[in-house]
Amino acid sequence: MSTTKLAIKGGKRSMYAIYPSPLARIEKAVVLTADVLGMIPRIARGKTTIGDGSKIVAKFERAFRELVGSDFSLAMNSGTATLHSAYFAVGVGPGHEVIVPAYTWHASATPVLQCGATPVFCDVDPRTLTADPDDIERRITDRTKAICVVHVWGNPTEMDRIMEIADRHDIAVVEDCSHAHGGVYKGKALGTWGAVGCFSLNAGKAVDAGEGGIAVTDSAELFDRMLILGHFGRIKRGQAADTFDFGDMSLGLKYRPHQCAMHLARASLKRLSGLNRRCGRSWEALSAELVGVRGIRAPETLPGATRGGYQAFVLVYEGADMGGLSREEFVKTVRREGAPLTVDRYSKVNFTYGMLHKAPLFTQVHRPTLGGGCYDPTRSWEDTVQEVCLPVCEKLADQLVSFPRLNTGSTRFARGCGRAIRKVLEATIPADSGRDNDRAEPTKVRKTQPAVEPGRSKARQSDVVVSA
Repeated sequence: MSTTKLAIKGGKRSMYAIYPSPLARIEKAVVLTADVLGMIPRIARGKTTIGDGSKIVAKFERAFRELVGSDFSLAMNSGTATLHSAYFAVGVGPGHEVIVPAYTWHASATPVLQCGATPVFCDVDPRTLTADPDDIERRITDRTKAICVVHVWGNPTEMDRIMEIADRHDIAVVEDCSHAHGGVYKGKALGTWGAVGCFSLNAGKAVDAGEGGIAVTDSAELFDRMLILGHFGRIKRGQAADTFDFGDMSLGLKYRPHQCAMHLARASLKRLSGLNRRCGRSWEALSAELVGVRGIRAPETLPGATRGGYQAFVLVYEGADMGGLSREEFVKTVRREGAPLTVDRYSKVNFTYGMLHKAPLFTQVHRPTLGGGCYDPTRSWEDTVQEVCLPVCEKLADQLVSFPRLNTGSTRFARGCGRAIRKVLEATIPADSGRDNDRAEPTKVRKTQPAVEPGRSKARQSDVVVSA
Protein backbone atom coordinates (compact mmCIF):
# COMPACT_ATOMS: atom_id res chain seq x y z
CA MET A 1 0.00 0.00 0.00
CA SER A 2 1.16 3.52 -0.76
CA THR A 3 2.03 5.87 2.10
CA THR A 4 0.76 8.91 0.17
CA LYS A 5 -1.70 10.78 2.37
CA LEU A 6 -5.19 10.87 0.91
CA ALA A 7 -7.14 14.11 0.69
CA ILE A 8 -9.91 12.62 2.83
CA LYS A 9 -7.31 12.28 5.59
CA GLY A 10 -5.88 15.76 5.20
CA GLY A 11 -3.47 15.21 2.32
CA LYS A 12 -3.16 17.24 -0.85
CA ARG A 13 -5.90 16.75 -3.43
CA SER A 14 -5.02 15.17 -6.75
CA MET A 15 -7.13 17.66 -8.73
CA TYR A 16 -8.47 21.17 -8.24
CA ALA A 17 -10.29 21.68 -11.55
CA ILE A 18 -14.08 22.02 -11.58
CA TYR A 19 -16.05 19.79 -13.95
CA PRO A 20 -17.66 21.00 -16.03
CA SER A 21 -15.66 24.19 -15.88
CA PRO A 22 -17.42 27.57 -15.65
CA LEU A 23 -16.19 28.34 -19.17
CA ALA A 24 -17.67 25.10 -20.50
CA ARG A 25 -20.99 25.94 -18.85
CA ILE A 26 -20.97 29.36 -20.50
CA GLU A 27 -20.08 27.88 -23.88
CA LYS A 28 -22.92 25.38 -23.59
CA ALA A 29 -25.36 28.14 -22.69
CA VAL A 30 -24.23 30.20 -25.68
CA VAL A 31 -24.60 27.25 -28.06
CA LEU A 32 -28.06 26.41 -26.75
CA THR A 33 -29.12 30.04 -27.02
CA ALA A 34 -27.96 30.12 -30.63
CA ASP A 35 -29.91 26.92 -31.34
CA VAL A 36 -33.06 28.42 -29.84
CA LEU A 37 -32.66 31.73 -31.64
CA GLY A 38 -32.19 29.87 -34.92
CA MET A 39 -35.66 28.34 -34.72
CA ILE A 40 -37.49 31.58 -33.87
CA PRO A 41 -37.85 32.89 -37.46
CA ARG A 42 -39.47 29.64 -38.54
CA ILE A 43 -41.83 29.52 -35.57
CA ALA A 44 -42.69 33.19 -36.05
CA ARG A 45 -44.29 32.31 -39.37
CA GLY A 46 -47.23 31.05 -37.37
CA LYS A 47 -47.03 27.27 -37.53
CA THR A 48 -45.74 25.68 -34.35
CA THR A 49 -46.47 22.04 -35.11
CA ILE A 50 -45.67 19.80 -38.06
CA GLY A 51 -47.93 16.81 -38.49
CA ASP A 52 -47.01 15.65 -41.98
CA GLY A 53 -43.32 14.98 -41.39
CA SER A 54 -42.18 17.81 -43.65
CA LYS A 55 -39.85 20.79 -43.17
CA ILE A 56 -37.49 20.51 -40.18
CA VAL A 57 -38.73 17.00 -39.35
CA ALA A 58 -37.87 15.77 -42.84
CA LYS A 59 -34.51 17.55 -42.76
CA PHE A 60 -33.53 15.93 -39.47
CA GLU A 61 -34.71 12.50 -40.54
CA ARG A 62 -32.69 12.78 -43.75
CA ALA A 63 -29.57 13.91 -41.88
CA PHE A 64 -29.86 11.01 -39.46
CA ARG A 65 -30.32 8.50 -42.29
CA GLU A 66 -27.15 9.84 -43.84
CA LEU A 67 -25.35 9.48 -40.51
CA VAL A 68 -26.09 5.77 -40.08
CA GLY A 69 -26.63 4.75 -43.71
CA SER A 70 -30.18 3.43 -43.27
CA ASP A 71 -32.94 3.50 -45.89
CA PHE A 72 -35.62 4.93 -43.60
CA SER A 73 -35.84 7.00 -40.43
CA LEU A 74 -38.77 8.18 -38.32
CA ALA A 75 -38.49 10.95 -35.72
CA MET A 76 -40.57 10.65 -32.55
CA ASN A 77 -41.12 12.41 -29.25
CA SER A 78 -38.92 10.10 -27.14
CA GLY A 79 -36.56 7.18 -27.26
CA THR A 80 -39.17 5.15 -25.36
CA ALA A 81 -41.63 5.80 -28.21
CA THR A 82 -39.10 4.45 -30.71
CA LEU A 83 -38.70 1.24 -28.72
CA HIS A 84 -42.45 0.71 -28.41
CA SER A 85 -42.78 1.37 -32.15
CA ALA A 86 -39.98 -1.06 -32.94
CA TYR A 87 -41.47 -3.87 -30.85
CA PHE A 88 -44.86 -3.25 -32.43
CA ALA A 89 -43.32 -3.16 -35.91
CA VAL A 90 -41.61 -6.54 -35.56
CA GLY A 91 -44.85 -8.10 -34.32
CA VAL A 92 -44.38 -8.39 -30.56
CA GLY A 93 -47.73 -9.14 -28.93
CA PRO A 94 -49.56 -11.34 -26.40
CA GLY A 95 -47.96 -14.74 -25.95
CA HIS A 96 -44.53 -13.41 -26.92
CA GLU A 97 -41.32 -12.79 -25.02
CA VAL A 98 -38.57 -10.26 -25.67
CA ILE A 99 -35.07 -10.89 -24.34
CA VAL A 100 -33.58 -7.75 -22.77
CA PRO A 101 -30.31 -7.27 -20.85
CA ALA A 102 -30.91 -6.62 -17.16
CA TYR A 103 -28.28 -3.89 -17.15
CA THR A 104 -30.05 -1.00 -18.86
CA TRP A 105 -32.59 1.76 -18.29
CA HIS A 106 -36.10 0.44 -17.73
CA ALA A 107 -37.41 1.94 -21.01
CA SER A 108 -35.64 -0.87 -22.86
CA ALA A 109 -38.12 -3.29 -21.24
CA THR A 110 -41.31 -1.44 -20.28
CA PRO A 111 -42.54 -0.95 -23.90
CA VAL A 112 -42.65 -4.75 -24.13
CA LEU A 113 -45.44 -4.59 -21.54
CA GLN A 114 -47.33 -2.11 -23.73
CA CYS A 115 -47.39 -4.79 -26.42
CA GLY A 116 -48.96 -7.31 -24.02
CA ALA A 117 -45.77 -9.35 -24.03
CA THR A 118 -43.24 -10.39 -21.39
CA PRO A 119 -39.64 -9.19 -20.96
CA VAL A 120 -37.14 -11.96 -20.26
CA PHE A 121 -33.91 -10.65 -18.78
CA CYS A 122 -30.49 -11.90 -19.77
CA ASP A 123 -27.05 -11.47 -18.25
CA VAL A 124 -24.26 -9.30 -19.64
CA ASP A 125 -20.72 -9.97 -20.74
CA PRO A 126 -18.47 -8.88 -17.83
CA ARG A 127 -15.87 -7.62 -20.30
CA THR A 128 -18.13 -5.14 -22.09
CA LEU A 129 -21.25 -4.77 -19.87
CA THR A 130 -23.37 -5.44 -22.98
CA ALA A 131 -25.72 -8.39 -23.58
CA ASP A 132 -24.05 -11.81 -23.37
CA PRO A 133 -24.78 -13.71 -26.63
CA ASP A 134 -24.47 -17.08 -24.91
CA ASP A 135 -26.99 -16.17 -22.23
CA ILE A 136 -29.32 -14.73 -24.87
CA GLU A 137 -29.36 -18.07 -26.68
CA ARG A 138 -29.98 -19.96 -23.44
CA ARG A 139 -33.15 -17.92 -22.87
CA ILE A 140 -34.70 -18.40 -26.29
CA THR A 141 -37.98 -20.34 -26.26
CA ASP A 142 -40.79 -20.86 -28.74
CA ARG A 143 -42.32 -17.67 -27.31
CA THR A 144 -39.31 -15.48 -28.12
CA LYS A 145 -40.28 -12.89 -30.72
CA ALA A 146 -37.45 -10.37 -30.42
CA ILE A 147 -34.09 -9.65 -28.83
CA CYS A 148 -33.25 -6.18 -27.57
CA VAL A 149 -29.56 -5.33 -27.46
CA VAL A 150 -28.38 -2.21 -25.66
CA HIS A 151 -25.13 -0.51 -26.61
CA VAL A 152 -24.83 0.66 -23.03
CA TRP A 153 -22.75 3.80 -22.41
CA GLY A 154 -21.98 3.82 -26.15
CA ASN A 155 -20.08 0.51 -26.14
CA PRO A 156 -21.03 -1.68 -29.13
CA THR A 157 -22.52 -5.11 -28.43
CA GLU A 158 -21.14 -8.19 -30.21
CA MET A 159 -23.60 -7.76 -33.05
CA ASP A 160 -22.29 -10.36 -35.50
CA ARG A 161 -22.76 -13.17 -32.99
CA ILE A 162 -26.16 -11.92 -31.90
CA MET A 163 -27.38 -11.59 -35.47
CA GLU A 164 -26.21 -15.14 -36.23
CA ILE A 165 -28.19 -16.41 -33.23
CA ALA A 166 -31.26 -14.36 -34.16
CA ASP A 167 -31.18 -15.43 -37.80
CA ARG A 168 -30.82 -19.08 -36.86
CA HIS A 169 -33.89 -18.88 -34.62
CA ASP A 170 -35.83 -16.49 -36.90
CA ILE A 171 -36.05 -13.78 -34.24
CA ALA A 172 -36.04 -10.02 -34.81
CA VAL A 173 -33.35 -7.83 -33.25
CA VAL A 174 -34.09 -4.34 -31.93
CA GLU A 175 -31.08 -2.17 -31.14
CA ASP A 176 -31.36 0.29 -28.25
CA CYS A 177 -28.80 2.90 -29.29
CA SER A 178 -29.86 5.46 -26.71
CA HIS A 179 -26.24 5.93 -25.56
CA ALA A 180 -24.44 5.19 -28.80
CA HIS A 181 -24.99 7.84 -31.46
CA GLY A 182 -22.33 7.46 -34.12
CA GLY A 183 -20.97 4.15 -32.86
CA VAL A 184 -19.68 1.50 -35.28
CA TYR A 185 -19.23 -2.26 -35.16
CA LYS A 186 -17.13 -3.95 -37.84
CA GLY A 187 -17.72 -1.27 -40.43
CA LYS A 188 -21.46 -0.96 -39.88
CA ALA A 189 -23.19 1.80 -37.94
CA LEU A 190 -24.95 0.86 -34.73
CA GLY A 191 -28.69 0.84 -35.31
CA THR A 192 -28.40 -0.78 -38.73
CA TRP A 193 -27.53 -4.32 -37.68
CA GLY A 194 -30.97 -5.27 -36.40
CA ALA A 195 -34.46 -4.87 -37.82
CA VAL A 196 -34.87 -1.47 -36.16
CA GLY A 197 -32.40 0.85 -34.42
CA CYS A 198 -33.75 3.14 -31.68
CA PHE A 199 -32.07 6.36 -30.59
CA SER A 200 -33.05 8.61 -27.72
CA LEU A 201 -32.68 12.36 -28.22
CA ASN A 202 -33.49 13.17 -24.62
CA ALA A 203 -31.73 15.95 -22.71
CA GLY A 204 -28.11 15.03 -22.13
CA LYS A 205 -27.86 12.54 -24.98
CA ALA A 206 -25.11 12.94 -27.57
CA VAL A 207 -27.75 14.24 -29.98
CA ASP A 208 -30.02 16.37 -27.81
CA ALA A 209 -33.56 17.47 -28.69
CA GLY A 210 -34.56 18.10 -25.10
CA GLU A 211 -37.19 15.41 -25.61
CA GLY A 212 -37.16 13.26 -28.72
CA GLY A 213 -36.17 10.05 -30.44
CA ILE A 214 -35.58 8.57 -33.86
CA ALA A 215 -35.87 5.03 -35.25
CA VAL A 216 -34.01 3.74 -38.30
CA THR A 217 -34.66 0.70 -40.48
CA ASP A 218 -33.98 -0.68 -43.94
CA SER A 219 -37.46 -2.22 -44.17
CA ALA A 220 -40.21 -0.23 -45.85
CA GLU A 221 -42.86 -2.42 -44.20
CA LEU A 222 -41.43 -1.94 -40.70
CA PHE A 223 -41.31 1.80 -41.33
CA ASP A 224 -45.00 1.74 -42.29
CA ARG A 225 -45.89 -0.26 -39.20
CA MET A 226 -44.14 2.27 -36.97
CA LEU A 227 -45.88 5.08 -38.84
CA ILE A 228 -49.41 3.76 -38.27
CA LEU A 229 -48.82 3.34 -34.54
CA GLY A 230 -48.55 7.03 -33.75
CA HIS A 231 -48.11 9.40 -36.69
CA PHE A 232 -51.49 10.46 -38.02
CA GLY A 233 -51.00 13.32 -40.42
CA ARG A 234 -48.42 11.52 -42.54
CA ILE A 235 -49.84 8.01 -42.92
CA LYS A 236 -51.81 8.50 -46.12
CA ARG A 237 -48.96 10.05 -48.11
CA GLY A 238 -45.94 9.15 -46.01
CA GLN A 239 -45.81 5.36 -46.11
CA ALA A 240 -42.76 3.80 -47.68
CA ALA A 241 -44.46 0.73 -49.13
CA ASP A 242 -48.18 1.64 -48.96
CA THR A 243 -48.65 -1.29 -46.60
CA PHE A 244 -51.91 0.01 -45.13
CA ASP A 245 -54.98 1.63 -46.63
CA PHE A 246 -57.31 3.05 -44.00
CA GLY A 247 -57.01 6.78 -44.54
CA ASP A 248 -54.89 8.96 -42.33
CA MET A 249 -55.98 7.50 -39.00
CA SER A 250 -53.36 6.02 -36.69
CA LEU A 251 -53.86 3.43 -33.97
CA GLY A 252 -54.39 6.11 -31.36
CA LEU A 253 -50.95 7.02 -30.08
CA LYS A 254 -49.28 10.33 -30.84
CA TYR A 255 -45.55 9.85 -31.15
CA ARG A 256 -44.66 12.62 -33.58
CA PRO A 257 -42.04 15.15 -32.36
CA HIS A 258 -42.43 18.86 -31.79
CA GLN A 259 -40.69 20.96 -34.40
CA CYS A 260 -38.75 22.87 -31.73
CA ALA A 261 -37.19 19.59 -30.63
CA MET A 262 -36.23 18.84 -34.23
CA HIS A 263 -34.50 22.20 -34.57
CA LEU A 264 -32.46 21.49 -31.44
CA ALA A 265 -31.69 17.93 -32.58
CA ARG A 266 -30.54 18.97 -36.04
CA ALA A 267 -28.17 21.55 -34.60
CA SER A 268 -26.89 19.04 -32.04
CA LEU A 269 -26.35 16.38 -34.73
CA LYS A 270 -23.92 18.70 -36.49
CA ARG A 271 -21.77 18.67 -33.33
CA LEU A 272 -21.84 14.89 -32.84
CA SER A 273 -18.56 14.07 -34.61
CA GLY A 274 -16.70 16.63 -32.49
CA LEU A 275 -18.26 15.27 -29.30
CA ASN A 276 -17.28 11.71 -30.19
CA ARG A 277 -13.70 12.74 -31.00
CA ARG A 278 -13.32 14.55 -27.67
CA CYS A 279 -14.86 11.68 -25.76
CA GLY A 280 -12.65 9.16 -27.54
CA ARG A 281 -9.52 11.06 -26.53
CA SER A 282 -10.70 11.40 -22.94
CA TRP A 283 -11.63 7.71 -22.68
CA GLU A 284 -8.23 6.76 -24.06
CA ALA A 285 -6.46 9.04 -21.59
CA LEU A 286 -8.45 7.77 -18.60
CA SER A 287 -7.98 4.12 -19.58
CA ALA A 288 -4.24 4.58 -20.11
CA GLU A 289 -3.86 5.96 -16.58
CA LEU A 290 -5.47 2.83 -15.17
CA VAL A 291 -3.18 0.32 -16.88
CA GLY A 292 -1.95 -2.18 -14.30
CA VAL A 293 -3.86 -0.58 -11.41
CA ARG A 294 -5.21 -3.24 -9.08
CA GLY A 295 -8.87 -2.92 -8.15
CA ILE A 296 -10.26 -1.11 -11.18
CA ARG A 297 -10.85 -1.97 -14.81
CA ALA A 298 -12.31 -0.25 -17.83
CA PRO A 299 -14.86 -2.28 -19.84
CA GLU A 300 -13.43 -3.59 -23.09
CA THR A 301 -14.21 -2.27 -26.52
CA LEU A 302 -14.55 -5.30 -28.79
CA PRO A 303 -12.24 -5.74 -31.80
CA GLY A 304 -13.65 -3.85 -34.76
CA ALA A 305 -15.85 -1.68 -32.54
CA THR A 306 -15.80 2.05 -31.93
CA ARG A 307 -17.80 3.66 -29.19
CA GLY A 308 -20.19 6.47 -29.94
CA GLY A 309 -22.28 8.80 -27.84
CA TYR A 310 -20.34 8.04 -24.65
CA GLN A 311 -23.29 8.62 -22.32
CA ALA A 312 -21.00 8.03 -19.35
CA PHE A 313 -17.54 6.69 -18.52
CA VAL A 314 -18.32 3.58 -16.46
CA LEU A 315 -15.65 1.54 -14.67
CA VAL A 316 -15.69 -1.69 -12.68
CA TYR A 317 -14.40 -1.28 -9.10
CA GLU A 318 -13.07 -4.57 -7.74
CA GLY A 319 -11.12 -3.18 -4.80
CA ALA A 320 -13.65 -4.24 -2.17
CA ASP A 321 -12.96 -7.88 -3.07
CA MET A 322 -9.25 -7.24 -2.52
CA GLY A 323 -9.60 -5.96 1.01
CA GLY A 324 -10.06 -2.31 0.04
CA LEU A 325 -12.82 0.20 0.64
CA SER A 326 -16.49 -0.43 0.00
CA ARG A 327 -17.70 1.00 -3.28
CA GLU A 328 -19.42 3.90 -1.52
CA GLU A 329 -16.31 4.76 0.51
CA PHE A 330 -14.15 4.43 -2.59
CA VAL A 331 -16.34 6.90 -4.49
CA LYS A 332 -16.35 9.30 -1.56
CA THR A 333 -12.56 9.12 -1.25
CA VAL A 334 -11.96 9.65 -4.97
CA ARG A 335 -14.31 12.63 -4.96
CA ARG A 336 -12.32 14.19 -2.13
CA GLU A 337 -9.33 13.93 -4.47
CA GLY A 338 -11.23 16.22 -6.85
CA ALA A 339 -12.46 13.71 -9.45
CA PRO A 340 -16.24 13.67 -10.20
CA LEU A 341 -16.80 9.95 -9.62
CA THR A 342 -20.23 8.58 -8.67
CA VAL A 343 -21.85 5.20 -8.01
CA ASP A 344 -23.25 3.90 -11.30
CA ARG A 345 -26.90 4.89 -11.57
CA TYR A 346 -28.09 1.66 -13.22
CA SER A 347 -26.85 -0.63 -10.46
CA LYS A 348 -27.69 -0.71 -6.74
CA VAL A 349 -28.88 2.90 -6.66
CA ASN A 350 -31.31 2.38 -9.57
CA PHE A 351 -34.56 3.12 -7.71
CA THR A 352 -33.46 0.84 -4.83
CA TYR A 353 -33.70 -2.46 -6.68
CA GLY A 354 -30.48 -2.75 -8.67
CA MET A 355 -30.66 -4.40 -12.07
CA LEU A 356 -33.96 -4.72 -13.96
CA HIS A 357 -34.49 -8.41 -13.24
CA LYS A 358 -34.90 -7.41 -9.58
CA ALA A 359 -37.31 -4.53 -10.22
CA PRO A 360 -40.70 -4.77 -8.46
CA LEU A 361 -42.54 -3.93 -11.69
CA PHE A 362 -41.30 -7.18 -13.22
CA THR A 363 -41.24 -9.37 -10.11
CA GLN A 364 -44.01 -8.25 -7.73
CA VAL A 365 -46.57 -5.87 -9.22
CA HIS A 366 -49.77 -7.68 -10.24
CA ARG A 367 -50.13 -5.81 -13.54
CA PRO A 368 -53.48 -7.37 -14.61
CA THR A 369 -55.18 -5.40 -11.83
CA LEU A 370 -53.89 -2.15 -13.33
CA GLY A 371 -55.80 -2.55 -16.58
CA GLY A 372 -54.58 -1.01 -19.81
CA GLY A 373 -53.20 -4.23 -21.24
CA CYS A 374 -49.71 -4.04 -19.66
CA TYR A 375 -49.63 -7.79 -19.23
CA ASP A 376 -49.91 -10.95 -21.29
CA PRO A 377 -53.54 -12.13 -21.28
CA THR A 378 -52.58 -15.53 -22.72
CA ARG A 379 -50.58 -16.56 -19.64
CA SER A 380 -51.05 -16.65 -15.89
CA TRP A 381 -49.44 -13.70 -14.14
CA GLU A 382 -47.30 -16.07 -12.06
CA ASP A 383 -45.81 -17.49 -15.27
CA THR A 384 -44.54 -14.06 -16.32
CA VAL A 385 -42.81 -12.98 -13.09
CA GLN A 386 -40.46 -15.85 -12.42
CA GLU A 387 -37.26 -14.55 -10.87
CA VAL A 388 -34.01 -15.33 -12.63
CA CYS A 389 -30.44 -15.53 -11.39
CA LEU A 390 -28.03 -13.38 -13.41
CA PRO A 391 -24.69 -13.73 -11.60
CA VAL A 392 -22.70 -11.24 -13.66
CA CYS A 393 -25.31 -8.49 -13.31
CA GLU A 394 -25.71 -9.19 -9.61
CA LYS A 395 -21.96 -8.93 -9.07
CA LEU A 396 -21.65 -5.78 -11.15
CA ALA A 397 -24.50 -4.15 -9.22
CA ASP A 398 -22.04 -3.75 -6.33
CA GLN A 399 -19.03 -2.76 -8.43
CA LEU A 400 -19.88 -0.18 -11.08
CA VAL A 401 -18.77 3.42 -10.74
CA SER A 402 -19.08 6.25 -13.20
CA PHE A 403 -17.67 9.50 -14.46
CA PRO A 404 -19.87 11.83 -16.50
CA ARG A 405 -19.27 12.03 -20.22
CA LEU A 406 -15.89 13.80 -20.25
CA ASN A 407 -16.41 15.75 -23.46
CA THR A 408 -16.00 19.31 -22.16
CA GLY A 409 -12.77 18.72 -20.25
CA SER A 410 -9.27 18.24 -21.60
CA THR A 411 -7.40 14.95 -21.85
CA ARG A 412 -5.31 16.35 -19.00
CA PHE A 413 -8.44 16.38 -16.85
CA ALA A 414 -9.26 12.78 -17.83
CA ARG A 415 -5.72 11.72 -16.93
CA GLY A 416 -6.13 13.50 -13.61
CA CYS A 417 -9.24 11.45 -12.90
CA GLY A 418 -7.25 8.30 -13.57
CA ARG A 419 -4.43 9.44 -11.30
CA ALA A 420 -6.90 10.19 -8.51
CA ILE A 421 -8.24 6.63 -8.75
CA ARG A 422 -4.72 5.23 -8.86
CA LYS A 423 -3.74 7.19 -5.74
CA VAL A 424 -6.76 5.97 -3.77
CA LEU A 425 -6.36 2.35 -4.78
CA GLU A 426 -2.65 2.25 -4.08
CA ALA A 427 -3.35 3.65 -0.61
CA THR A 428 -6.29 1.41 0.27
CA ILE A 429 -5.77 -2.05 -1.24
CA PRO A 430 -3.44 -4.28 0.77
CA ALA A 431 -0.35 -5.25 -1.18
CA ASP A 432 -0.61 -8.85 0.03
CA SER A 433 -4.29 -9.39 -0.82
CA GLY A 434 -3.12 -12.39 -2.88
CA ARG A 435 -6.18 -12.68 -5.10
CA ASP A 436 -5.90 -14.08 -8.61
CA ASN A 437 -7.62 -11.06 -10.12
CA ASP A 438 -5.08 -8.68 -8.54
CA ARG A 439 -2.89 -9.01 -11.61
CA ALA A 440 -4.43 -6.53 -13.98
CA GLU A 441 -3.51 -7.06 -17.61
CA PRO A 442 -2.11 -4.10 -19.54
CA THR A 443 -4.51 -2.00 -21.52
CA LYS A 444 -4.31 -2.78 -25.22
CA VAL A 445 -4.14 0.07 -27.70
CA ARG A 446 -5.27 -0.82 -31.18
CA LYS A 447 -6.45 0.77 -34.36
CA THR A 448 -10.11 0.55 -35.27
CA GLN A 449 -12.78 2.45 -37.11
CA PRO A 450 -13.77 5.86 -35.78
CA ALA A 451 -17.33 6.67 -34.82
CA VAL A 452 -19.66 7.52 -37.68
CA GLU A 453 -19.67 11.21 -38.51
CA PRO A 454 -22.76 13.08 -39.74
CA GLY A 455 -23.08 12.63 -43.48
CA ARG A 456 -20.93 9.49 -43.53
CA SER A 457 -21.94 5.85 -43.30
CA LYS A 458 -18.42 4.47 -43.65
CA ALA A 459 -15.48 5.21 -41.39
CA ARG A 460 -11.78 5.81 -41.88
CA GLN A 461 -9.28 3.34 -40.46
CA SER A 462 -7.06 5.90 -38.76
CA ASP A 463 -8.34 6.61 -35.26
CA VAL A 464 -6.87 4.91 -32.21
CA VAL A 465 -9.06 3.73 -29.32
CA VAL A 466 -8.25 1.98 -26.08
CA SER A 467 -9.55 -1.41 -25.05
CA ALA A 468 -9.02 -2.22 -21.42
